[in-house]
Amino acid sequence: MRDNRRYKRLKLNDREINGKMILVTEIKVNDISVSGISLKVNRRLNIGSDYTLKLEGKKTISMRGTVVWCSLSETRKVSQEERVPIYSVGMLFKDMSSERVTELQYLIESHKIEEMYAIGSTRLNIRFHIKDPEKAVLIYPADFKVKIISLGGMLIECARNFAIESRIPMEMFIHDDNPLTCVGRVASSEGIEKEGQKRYDIGIDFLDLTGKDRKILSSFIEHGTMTNTETGKEQGKTAGRSADEDIPVISTEFINKVEHLYKWHTTMGYYKVLGINEYATDEQIRNAFFEKIHELHPDKYLGASDDVKQKLKVLFYYLNAARLTLLDPQKKKEYDKIPISRLRH
Repeated sequence: MRDNRRYKRLKLNDREINGKMILVTEIKVNDISVSGISLKVNRRLNIGSDYTLKLEGKKTISMRGTVVWCSLSETRKVSQEERVPIYSVGMLFKDMSSERVTELQYLIESHKIEEMYAIGSTRLNIRFHIKDPEKAVLIYPADFKVKIISLGGMLIECARNFAIESRIPMEMFIHDDNPLTCVGRVASSEGIEKEGQKRYDIGIDFLDLTGKDRKILSSFIEHGTMTNTETGKEQGKTAGRSADEDIPVISTEFINKVEHLYKWHTTMGYYKVLGINEYATDEQIRNAFFEKIHELHPDKYLGASDDVKQKLKVLFYYLNAARLTLLDPQKKKEYDKIPISRLRH
């Protein structure tokens, strides 16, 4: 079978590319001093790890802090099926210049509600309750491992899930000295089990690779492809295996199914195409979506014709639209008002 993809794809076996995603989450400030901060955040922070904080008042202040304690304080309901854990965290600021301390003192003074004097406390500074700055965010890295890569995007494995269409600043370390940087668009996400832990395979589209980084990545892929080809030939000589043995077989039955779904998916509507009823829970909707995507994802069928690949892409985007609509209470309510006879998306 011939691969008609726009870009060559390199499956990383013995080679290894690791990277970091630069993630941002909003925080709630409990209290603050010039030496540290207490905050609430929707994820567990590692004690002893460093994170970057940005507080935006009339002026943005960026500070590094070390986590000294972290504990689960509550859970918040975000939907009928989901609750989000909320952690209370204490951080000590580090590498604070006199200029940065002055900026922080000004922010505290302009936002403070009351001073907190803790009798018997080991704190060296008075704490302040403050009105939230216009924006308080935590910036932290999340590691990932690249499994497949091309000039157009990659398949990565990481411990965190992401919403489809999310934009994430990313760094990839092909060489030790200069990382490749880009913004990645989340195109797909699938949960996997690995060594008893929940992990995720995330499909990423590159949005803004520079010309220099594209050349570096192109050279890496070209060299890797040639090496894989030579290795495949040697394995074929010794073991009688095809280099394409791990590519799923595209049966006539599967092609007929794709043709049928492509022809009728807009008439079927979101519920029928996912194989669920209108009373399905959020968990059932997600499970149905991931089951369909696992079967129909375009990236699985390297040897498919351009026509089949295009139809799989259309189905992929339709399934994703179904998931996003049915998991949003307001969008679902509006969708359910549409008569079946008028369904066209």
